Amino acid sequence: MGDAITSAQSNIQALRTQAQDLQLKASKAQEYIDQQQTRRDKLLAERDAYVKQNPSAAVLVTPSVAVEPSAAQEPSGCLFAAKSKTKSSTKTAAPPANAAAHPKLMQLNTQIADCDNLIGVWQKRLQEYTSMAEKLTNDANTLEQRGQTPPTNTQTPTTTTPSAVLRRTDIHAPPQNEVLDQGFTADAIHVRRSDQKITGNTIRDSILDTEYGKTHDLAQQAHRDAIQLIPADQFAAGELENLTISNNTIESTGKLQGIFGSDGVFRNLTIRDNVIATASDHKITLNGLVGTANHIENNRDANGQLLAVQLNPIRLGGNLATGNVWILSVSAADAQQYGYHPIITGTDGVQHIHDARSTPQQRDRVNGDVNLTDFPLGEYKQQLRSMTIAELLAQDSTLDAAVNAWLVRIVGVLPGSPNIAARIEQTRAAYLAQREVAISALAAHSADLQNFFIQALAKWMAGQSK
Repeated sequence: MGDAITSAQSNIQALRTQAQDLQLKASKAQEYIDQQQTRRDKLLAERDAYVKQNPSAAVLVTPSVAVEPSAAQEPSGCLFAAKSKTKSSTKTAAPPANAAAHPKLMQLNTQIADCDNLIGVWQKRLQEYTSMAEKLTNDANTLEQRGQTPPTNTQTPTTTTPSAVLRRTDIHAPPQNEVLDQGFTADAIHVRRSDQKITGNTIRDSILDTEYGKTHDLAQQAHRDAIQLIPADQFAAGELENLTISNNTIESTGKLQGIFGSDGVFRNLTIRDNVIATASDHKITLNGLVGTANHIENNRDANGQLLAVQLNPIRLGGNLATGNVWILSVSAADAQQYGYHPIITGTDGVQHIHDARSTPQQRDRVNGDVNLTDFPLGEYKQQLRSMTIAELLAQDSTLDAAVNAWLVRIVGVLPGSPNIAARIEQTRAAYLAQREVAISALAAHSADLQNFFIQALAKWMAGQSK
Protein backbone atom coordinates (compact mmCIF):
# COMPACT_ATOMS: atom_id res chain seq x y z
CA MET A 1 0.00 0.00 0.00
CA GLY A 2 2.84 2.34 0.85
CA ASP A 3 4.38 1.85 -2.60
CA ALA A 4 1.00 2.54 -4.22
CA ILE A 5 0.60 5.79 -2.29
CA THR A 6 4.13 6.83 -3.19
CA SER A 7 3.46 6.03 -6.85
CA ALA A 8 0.22 8.03 -6.81
CA GLN A 9 1.95 11.00 -5.22
CA SER A 10 4.69 10.78 -7.83
CA ASN A 11 2.12 10.77 -10.64
CA ILE A 12 0.30 13.72 -9.09
CA GLN A 13 3.55 15.68 -8.84
CA ALA A 14 4.43 14.82 -12.45
CA LEU A 15 1.04 16.08 -13.65
CA ARG A 16 1.34 19.30 -11.67
CA THR A 17 4.88 19.87 -12.93
CA GLN A 18 3.75 19.46 -16.55
CA ALA A 19 0.86 21.83 -15.88
CA GLN A 20 3.24 24.44 -14.42
CA ASP A 21 5.52 24.16 -17.44
CA LEU A 22 2.56 24.72 -19.76
CA GLN A 23 1.39 27.68 -17.68
CA LEU A 24 4.85 29.20 -18.14
CA LYS A 25 4.55 28.67 -21.88
CA ALA A 26 1.12 30.29 -21.79
CA SER A 27 2.57 33.30 -19.97
CA LYS A 28 5.31 33.59 -22.59
CA ALA A 29 2.71 33.33 -25.37
CA GLN A 30 0.74 36.19 -23.79
CA GLU A 31 3.97 38.20 -23.59
CA TYR A 32 4.54 37.69 -27.33
CA ILE A 33 0.94 38.72 -28.04
CA ASP A 34 1.41 41.92 -26.04
CA GLN A 35 4.68 42.66 -27.87
CA GLN A 36 3.07 42.23 -31.28
CA GLN A 37 0.06 44.35 -30.30
CA THR A 38 2.37 47.14 -29.14
CA ARG A 39 4.40 46.86 -32.34
CA ARG A 40 1.21 46.92 -34.47
CA ASP A 41 -0.10 50.03 -32.68
CA LYS A 42 3.15 51.85 -33.40
CA LEU A 43 3.11 50.78 -37.04
CA LEU A 44 -0.51 51.92 -37.39
CA ALA A 45 0.40 55.31 -35.94
CA GLU A 46 3.37 55.56 -38.30
CA ARG A 47 1.15 54.68 -41.26
CA ASP A 48 -1.49 57.24 -40.26
CA ALA A 49 1.21 59.90 -40.07
CA TYR A 50 2.49 58.91 -43.52
CA VAL A 51 -0.99 59.12 -45.07
CA LYS A 52 -1.57 62.49 -43.43
CA GLN A 53 1.56 63.78 -45.17
CA ASN A 54 0.72 61.94 -48.42
CA PRO A 55 -3.10 62.03 -48.88
CA SER A 56 -2.93 60.38 -52.30
CA ALA A 57 -1.61 57.22 -50.63
CA ALA A 58 -4.84 56.69 -48.65
CA VAL A 59 -6.24 54.34 -51.31
CA LEU A 60 -3.28 52.00 -50.73
CA VAL A 61 -3.99 51.43 -47.04
CA THR A 62 -4.76 47.81 -46.18
CA PRO A 63 -6.96 47.70 -43.06
CA SER A 64 -5.65 45.90 -40.00
CA VAL A 65 -7.87 42.84 -39.53
CA ALA A 66 -7.81 40.48 -36.56
CA VAL A 67 -6.78 36.99 -37.67
CA GLU A 68 -8.70 34.18 -36.02
CA PRO A 69 -6.31 31.79 -34.24
CA SER A 70 -7.58 28.87 -36.32
CA ALA A 71 -6.79 30.77 -39.53
CA ALA A 72 -3.38 32.13 -38.52
CA GLN A 73 -0.46 30.88 -40.60
CA GLU A 74 2.73 29.78 -38.87
CA PRO A 75 5.63 31.81 -40.31
CA SER A 76 8.00 29.89 -42.53
CA GLY A 77 10.77 28.40 -40.40
CA CYS A 78 8.76 28.83 -37.18
CA LEU A 79 9.46 26.24 -34.52
CA PHE A 80 5.78 25.26 -34.47
CA ALA A 81 5.12 25.38 -38.20
CA ALA A 82 3.45 22.27 -39.55
CA LYS A 83 4.11 20.97 -43.02
CA SER A 84 1.10 21.84 -45.13
CA LYS A 85 -0.15 19.17 -47.51
CA THR A 86 -2.21 21.59 -49.57
CA LYS A 87 -1.30 24.73 -51.36
CA SER A 88 -3.10 27.94 -50.56
CA SER A 89 -5.74 28.85 -53.11
CA THR A 90 -5.30 32.54 -52.46
CA LYS A 91 -3.81 34.35 -55.44
CA THR A 92 -1.52 37.29 -54.96
CA ALA A 93 -3.26 40.40 -56.22
CA ALA A 94 -1.43 42.74 -58.54
CA PRO A 95 -0.16 45.83 -56.71
CA PRO A 96 -2.12 49.08 -57.23
CA ALA A 97 -0.90 51.30 -60.02
CA ASN A 98 0.61 53.92 -57.71
CA ALA A 99 2.13 51.44 -55.22
CA ALA A 100 5.63 52.05 -56.56
CA ALA A 101 5.34 55.70 -55.55
CA HIS A 102 4.82 54.77 -51.90
CA PRO A 103 7.18 51.89 -50.97
CA LYS A 104 7.20 53.00 -47.34
CA LEU A 105 3.42 52.60 -47.08
CA MET A 106 3.48 49.21 -48.78
CA GLN A 107 6.14 48.06 -46.32
CA LEU A 108 4.01 49.28 -43.41
CA ASN A 109 1.00 47.39 -44.80
CA THR A 110 3.05 44.19 -44.87
CA GLN A 111 4.45 44.69 -41.38
CA ILE A 112 0.99 45.37 -39.92
CA ALA A 113 -0.42 42.28 -41.63
CA ASP A 114 2.47 40.25 -40.20
CA CYS A 115 1.63 41.55 -36.72
CA ASP A 116 -2.04 40.62 -37.17
CA ASN A 117 -1.05 37.11 -38.22
CA LEU A 118 1.51 36.63 -35.43
CA ILE A 119 -1.03 37.74 -32.85
CA GLY A 120 -3.35 35.03 -34.16
CA VAL A 121 -0.54 32.46 -34.09
CA TRP A 122 0.30 33.16 -30.46
CA GLN A 123 -3.38 33.33 -29.47
CA LYS A 124 -3.69 29.81 -30.85
CA ARG A 125 -0.66 28.69 -28.81
CA LEU A 126 -2.07 30.41 -25.74
CA GLN A 127 -5.34 28.52 -26.11
CA GLU A 128 -3.52 25.21 -26.55
CA TYR A 129 -1.18 25.71 -23.58
CA THR A 130 -3.98 26.92 -21.31
CA SER A 131 -6.27 24.05 -22.26
CA MET A 132 -3.55 21.45 -21.74
CA ALA A 133 -2.54 22.97 -18.40
CA GLU A 134 -6.15 22.93 -17.20
CA LYS A 135 -6.55 19.29 -18.22
CA LEU A 136 -3.37 18.23 -16.44
CA THR A 137 -4.37 20.15 -13.31
CA ASN A 138 -7.82 18.54 -13.35
CA ASP A 139 -6.26 15.10 -13.81
CA ALA A 140 -3.96 15.73 -10.84
CA ASN A 141 -6.87 16.91 -8.69
CA THR A 142 -8.96 13.87 -9.64
CA LEU A 143 -6.11 11.50 -8.86
CA GLU A 144 -5.51 13.23 -5.55
CA GLN A 145 -9.20 12.89 -4.62
CA ARG A 146 -9.23 9.20 -5.44
CA GLY A 147 -6.30 8.63 -3.14
CA GLN A 148 -5.08 5.73 -5.22
CA THR A 149 -2.92 4.99 -8.23
CA PRO A 150 -4.50 5.25 -11.67
CA PRO A 151 -5.45 2.05 -13.50
CA THR A 152 -2.55 0.30 -15.18
CA ASN A 153 -3.92 1.11 -18.63
CA THR A 154 -4.02 4.85 -17.88
CA GLN A 155 -1.07 6.76 -19.22
CA THR A 156 0.18 10.07 -17.91
CA PRO A 157 -0.58 12.71 -20.53
CA THR A 158 2.52 13.54 -22.49
CA THR A 159 3.50 16.21 -24.92
CA THR A 160 4.98 15.53 -28.35
CA THR A 161 8.52 15.76 -27.03
CA PRO A 162 10.04 15.25 -23.57
CA SER A 163 10.39 18.19 -21.21
CA ALA A 164 13.25 20.55 -21.98
CA VAL A 165 13.91 21.14 -18.26
CA LEU A 166 12.79 18.92 -15.38
CA ARG A 167 12.98 21.41 -12.52
CA ARG A 168 13.18 25.19 -12.20
CA THR A 169 13.84 26.29 -8.65
CA ASP A 170 11.93 29.53 -9.12
CA ILE A 171 8.69 27.58 -9.60
CA HIS A 172 9.47 24.19 -8.02
CA ALA A 173 10.99 23.38 -4.64
CA PRO A 174 14.74 22.69 -5.01
CA PRO A 175 15.04 18.90 -5.30
CA GLN A 176 16.54 17.06 -2.34
CA ASN A 177 17.06 13.30 -2.04
CA GLU A 178 15.22 12.61 -5.30
CA VAL A 179 15.86 10.38 -8.30
CA LEU A 180 15.48 12.45 -11.46
CA ASP A 181 15.50 9.95 -14.30
CA GLN A 182 12.74 11.31 -16.52
CA GLY A 183 13.91 12.21 -19.98
CA PHE A 184 14.92 15.83 -20.62
CA THR A 185 16.15 17.43 -23.81
CA ALA A 186 18.10 20.40 -22.42
CA ASP A 187 18.84 20.53 -18.66
CA ALA A 188 17.73 18.59 -15.60
CA ILE A 189 17.75 21.41 -13.04
CA HIS A 190 17.77 25.20 -13.43
CA VAL A 191 18.86 26.94 -10.24
CA ARG A 192 17.31 30.41 -10.51
CA ARG A 193 17.17 31.75 -6.95
CA SER A 194 19.67 32.45 -4.19
CA ASP A 195 19.68 30.76 -0.77
CA GLN A 196 18.83 27.28 -2.07
CA LYS A 197 20.12 23.74 -1.59
CA ILE A 198 20.30 21.01 -4.23
CA THR A 199 21.38 17.96 -2.24
CA GLY A 200 21.28 14.18 -2.26
CA ASN A 201 19.83 13.72 -5.75
CA THR A 202 20.55 11.20 -8.47
CA ILE A 203 20.28 12.58 -12.00
CA ARG A 204 20.26 9.96 -14.76
CA ASP A 205 20.36 10.96 -18.41
CA SER A 206 17.88 8.24 -19.36
CA ILE A 207 16.70 9.88 -22.57
CA LEU A 208 19.87 8.80 -24.38
CA ASP A 209 18.56 5.23 -24.56
CA THR A 210 15.18 6.24 -26.00
CA GLU A 211 14.19 6.52 -29.63
CA TYR A 212 13.93 10.30 -29.22
CA GLY A 213 17.42 10.56 -27.74
CA LYS A 214 18.94 8.46 -30.50
CA THR A 215 17.06 10.22 -33.30
CA HIS A 216 18.20 13.64 -32.06
CA ASP A 217 21.69 12.41 -31.14
CA LEU A 218 21.43 13.92 -27.65
CA ALA A 219 24.47 11.97 -26.49
CA GLN A 220 26.68 14.22 -28.62
CA GLN A 221 25.03 17.54 -27.76
CA ALA A 222 27.57 19.45 -25.70
CA HIS A 223 25.40 22.16 -24.13
CA ARG A 224 23.03 20.06 -22.07
CA ASP A 225 23.50 20.42 -18.30
CA ALA A 226 22.56 18.38 -15.27
CA ILE A 227 22.56 21.46 -13.01
CA GLN A 228 22.71 24.93 -14.55
CA LEU A 229 22.91 28.17 -12.57
CA ILE A 230 20.83 30.94 -14.19
CA PRO A 231 20.38 34.23 -12.31
CA ALA A 232 17.82 36.81 -13.33
CA ASP A 233 19.45 39.32 -15.70
CA GLN A 234 22.15 36.74 -16.32
CA PHE A 235 23.71 38.66 -19.23
CA ALA A 236 23.89 41.86 -17.16
CA ALA A 237 25.94 40.40 -14.29
CA GLY A 238 22.84 39.17 -12.44
CA GLU A 239 23.74 37.46 -9.19
CA LEU A 240 23.12 34.15 -7.41
CA GLU A 241 24.53 33.55 -3.94
CA ASN A 242 24.40 31.26 -0.92
CA LEU A 243 23.87 28.05 -2.88
CA THR A 244 24.72 24.52 -1.74
CA ILE A 245 25.07 21.75 -4.32
CA SER A 246 26.19 18.62 -2.51
CA ASN A 247 26.00 14.83 -2.42
CA ASN A 248 24.46 14.57 -5.88
CA THR A 249 25.21 11.82 -8.38
CA ILE A 250 25.08 12.70 -12.09
CA GLU A 251 25.19 9.88 -14.64
CA SER A 252 25.32 10.08 -18.43
CA THR A 253 27.02 8.13 -21.18
CA GLY A 254 26.87 11.27 -23.33
CA LYS A 255 28.30 14.78 -23.15
CA LEU A 256 25.96 16.01 -20.43
CA GLN A 257 27.70 18.79 -18.50
CA GLY A 258 27.67 18.50 -14.72
CA ILE A 259 27.40 21.77 -12.78
CA PHE A 260 27.51 24.76 -15.11
CA GLY A 261 27.09 28.53 -14.96
CA SER A 262 28.10 30.50 -18.05
CA ASP A 263 26.57 33.93 -17.46
CA GLY A 264 26.13 35.88 -14.25
CA VAL A 265 27.91 36.48 -10.96
CA PHE A 266 28.08 33.69 -8.38
CA ARG A 267 29.02 34.19 -4.74
CA ASN A 268 29.17 32.05 -1.58
CA LEU A 269 28.80 28.72 -3.38
CA THR A 270 29.33 25.36 -1.71
CA ILE A 271 29.87 22.55 -4.22
CA ARG A 272 31.04 19.41 -2.47
CA ASP A 273 30.80 15.63 -2.31
CA ASN A 274 29.23 15.28 -5.76
CA VAL A 275 29.89 12.37 -8.13
CA ILE A 276 29.78 13.32 -11.81
CA ALA A 277 30.13 10.47 -14.29
CA THR A 278 29.63 11.87 -17.80
CA ALA A 279 31.60 12.09 -21.05
CA SER A 280 31.70 15.90 -21.02
CA ASP A 281 34.83 18.00 -20.59
CA HIS A 282 32.80 20.33 -18.36
CA LYS A 283 32.13 18.52 -15.10
CA ILE A 284 32.17 21.75 -13.06
CA THR A 285 32.52 25.03 -14.98
CA LEU A 286 31.65 28.48 -13.67
CA ASN A 287 32.06 31.91 -15.24
CA GLY A 288 32.01 34.74 -12.71
CA LEU A 289 32.70 33.09 -9.34
CA VAL A 290 33.48 35.98 -6.96
CA GLY A 291 33.92 36.66 -3.25
CA THR A 292 35.81 35.08 -0.39
CA ALA A 293 33.50 32.26 0.74
CA ASN A 294 33.32 29.79 -2.14
CA HIS A 295 33.84 26.18 -1.08
CA ILE A 296 34.54 23.51 -3.74
CA GLU A 297 35.66 20.20 -2.25
CA ASN A 298 35.67 16.44 -2.80
CA ASN A 299 33.85 16.29 -6.13
CA ARG A 300 34.84 13.11 -7.93
CA ASP A 301 34.25 10.95 -10.98
CA ALA A 302 33.02 7.36 -10.99
CA ASN A 303 36.57 6.14 -10.33
CA GLY A 304 37.01 8.33 -7.27
CA GLN A 305 39.32 10.85 -8.96
CA LEU A 306 39.00 14.55 -8.18
CA LEU A 307 37.15 16.41 -10.91
CA ALA A 308 38.72 19.29 -12.79
CA VAL A 309 37.06 22.61 -11.95
CA GLN A 310 37.13 25.33 -14.63
CA LEU A 311 36.75 28.95 -13.49
CA ASN A 312 36.43 31.74 -16.09
CA PRO A 313 35.85 35.52 -15.92
CA ILE A 314 32.49 37.27 -15.72
CA ARG A 315 30.97 37.52 -19.19
CA LEU A 316 28.61 40.34 -20.20
CA GLY A 317 25.91 40.34 -22.85
CA GLY A 318 26.39 36.84 -24.21
CA ASN A 319 27.69 36.68 -27.77
CA LEU A 320 25.47 37.41 -30.77
CA ALA A 321 27.68 38.67 -33.61
CA THR A 322 29.41 41.02 -31.18
CA GLY A 323 32.21 39.00 -29.59
CA ASN A 324 32.47 38.27 -25.87
CA VAL A 325 33.07 40.92 -23.21
CA TRP A 326 35.00 39.58 -20.21
CA ILE A 327 35.84 41.22 -16.87
CA LEU A 328 39.33 40.13 -15.83
CA SER A 329 39.45 42.29 -12.70
CA VAL A 330 37.35 44.91 -10.93
CA SER A 331 38.13 48.29 -9.41
CA ALA A 332 39.54 48.53 -5.91
CA ALA A 333 36.16 49.74 -4.64
CA ASP A 334 34.54 46.52 -5.89
CA ALA A 335 37.29 44.08 -4.90
CA GLN A 336 35.64 42.75 -1.74
CA GLN A 337 32.26 42.14 -3.37
CA TYR A 338 33.24 41.24 -6.93
CA GLY A 339 36.91 40.27 -6.74
CA TYR A 340 38.31 36.88 -7.73
CA HIS A 341 39.45 35.46 -4.41
CA PRO A 342 40.95 32.01 -3.67
CA ILE A 343 38.62 29.02 -3.47
CA ILE A 344 38.30 26.98 -0.27
CA THR A 345 39.16 23.36 -1.18
CA GLY A 346 39.76 21.68 2.18
CA THR A 347 42.35 18.91 1.85
CA ASP A 348 41.96 18.65 -1.94
CA GLY A 349 44.59 21.24 -2.79
CA VAL A 350 44.26 23.41 -5.87
CA GLN A 351 45.93 21.39 -8.63
CA HIS A 352 42.54 20.43 -10.09
CA ILE A 353 41.28 24.04 -10.00
CA HIS A 354 41.87 25.67 -13.39
CA ASP A 355 41.49 29.31 -12.40
CA ALA A 356 41.35 31.46 -15.55
CA ARG A 357 39.24 34.24 -14.07
CA SER A 358 41.94 36.84 -14.70
CA THR A 359 43.26 35.30 -17.92
CA PRO A 360 42.51 37.12 -21.21
CA GLN A 361 39.99 35.17 -23.29
CA GLN A 362 40.13 34.82 -27.06
CA ARG A 363 37.19 32.68 -28.12
CA ASP A 364 35.42 34.59 -30.89
CA ARG A 365 37.83 34.51 -33.81
CA VAL A 366 35.42 36.35 -36.11
CA ASN A 367 34.36 39.34 -34.02
CA GLY A 368 37.09 39.28 -31.38
CA ASP A 369 36.80 39.28 -27.59
CA VAL A 370 37.13 42.31 -25.31
CA ASN A 371 38.94 41.82 -21.99
CA LEU A 372 38.38 44.54 -19.37
CA THR A 373 40.52 45.19 -16.30
CA ASP A 374 39.97 47.31 -13.19
CA PHE A 375 36.34 47.48 -14.22
CA PRO A 376 33.90 49.50 -12.02
CA LEU A 377 31.28 46.74 -11.86
CA GLY A 378 29.20 48.24 -9.06
CA GLU A 379 28.87 51.57 -10.86
CA TYR A 380 28.21 49.76 -14.14
CA LYS A 381 25.22 47.92 -12.66
CA GLN A 382 23.81 51.23 -11.46
CA GLN A 383 24.26 52.75 -14.92
CA LEU A 384 22.39 49.83 -16.49
CA ARG A 385 19.32 50.86 -14.50
CA SER A 386 19.49 54.53 -15.50
CA MET A 387 21.37 54.94 -18.80
CA THR A 388 19.19 55.05 -21.93
CA ILE A 389 20.05 54.30 -25.54
CA ALA A 390 19.79 58.00 -26.37
CA GLU A 391 22.19 58.96 -23.59
CA LEU A 392 24.76 56.36 -24.61
CA LEU A 393 24.50 57.35 -28.28
CA ALA A 394 25.17 60.95 -27.24
CA GLN A 395 28.33 59.82 -25.44
CA ASP A 396 29.67 57.56 -28.21
CA SER A 397 29.55 58.98 -31.75
CA THR A 398 30.53 55.64 -33.32
CA LEU A 399 27.79 53.61 -31.67
CA ASP A 400 24.95 54.15 -34.16
CA ALA A 401 27.05 52.80 -37.03
CA ALA A 402 28.08 49.86 -34.85
CA VAL A 403 24.44 49.00 -34.11
CA ASN A 404 23.48 49.01 -37.79
CA ALA A 405 26.50 46.92 -38.78
CA TRP A 406 25.61 44.45 -36.03
CA LEU A 407 22.03 44.12 -37.29
CA VAL A 408 23.43 43.09 -40.66
CA ARG A 409 25.77 40.50 -39.10
CA ILE A 410 22.97 38.83 -37.12
CA VAL A 411 21.48 37.44 -40.33
CA GLY A 412 24.63 35.44 -40.95
CA VAL A 413 24.80 34.19 -37.36
CA LEU A 414 21.18 33.04 -37.09
CA PRO A 415 20.21 31.79 -40.55
CA GLY A 416 18.18 28.88 -39.15
CA SER A 417 16.58 30.65 -36.22
CA PRO A 418 12.76 30.59 -36.08
CA ASN A 419 11.21 33.86 -37.25
CA ILE A 420 14.63 35.42 -37.92
CA ALA A 421 13.15 38.18 -40.10
CA ALA A 422 10.59 39.12 -37.45
CA ARG A 423 13.24 38.92 -34.75
CA ILE A 424 15.55 41.32 -36.54
CA GLU A 425 12.68 43.63 -37.43
CA GLN A 426 11.61 43.69 -33.78
CA THR A 427 15.17 44.54 -32.75
CA ARG A 428 15.47 47.27 -35.37
CA ALA A 429 12.09 48.75 -34.40
CA ALA A 430 13.02 48.72 -30.71
CA TYR A 431 16.29 50.50 -31.48
CA LEU A 432 14.39 53.33 -33.16
CA ALA A 433 11.43 53.52 -30.79
CA GLN A 434 12.90 52.84 -27.34
CA ARG A 435 15.63 55.47 -27.16
CA GLU A 436 14.43 56.73 -23.76
CA VAL A 437 14.20 53.29 -22.10
CA ALA A 438 16.88 52.28 -19.58
CA ILE A 439 19.15 49.51 -20.84
CA SER A 440 18.05 47.23 -18.00
CA ALA A 441 14.45 47.48 -19.27
CA LEU A 442 15.13 46.86 -22.97
CA ALA A 443 14.46 43.12 -22.74
CA ALA A 444 10.72 43.83 -22.74
CA HIS A 445 11.17 45.19 -26.28
CA SER A 446 14.11 43.14 -27.60
CA ALA A 447 16.42 40.88 -25.61
CA ASP A 448 18.95 40.97 -28.46
CA LEU A 449 19.06 44.77 -28.38
CA GLN A 450 19.46 44.77 -24.61
CA ASN A 451 22.43 42.40 -24.81
CA PHE A 452 24.09 44.59 -27.43
CA PHE A 453 23.79 47.66 -25.19
CA ILE A 454 24.86 45.72 -22.09
CA GLN A 455 28.16 45.23 -23.90
CA ALA A 456 28.24 48.72 -25.42
CA LEU A 457 27.87 50.36 -22.01
CA ALA A 458 30.64 48.19 -20.56
CA LYS A 459 33.03 49.07 -23.38
CA TRP A 460 32.26 52.78 -23.09
CA MET A 461 32.70 52.81 -19.30
CA ALA A 462 35.96 50.92 -19.59
CA GLY A 463 37.22 53.56 -22.00
CA GLN A 464 36.12 56.36 -19.68
CA SER A 465 37.95 54.88 -16.70
CA LYS A 466 41.32 54.83 -18.46
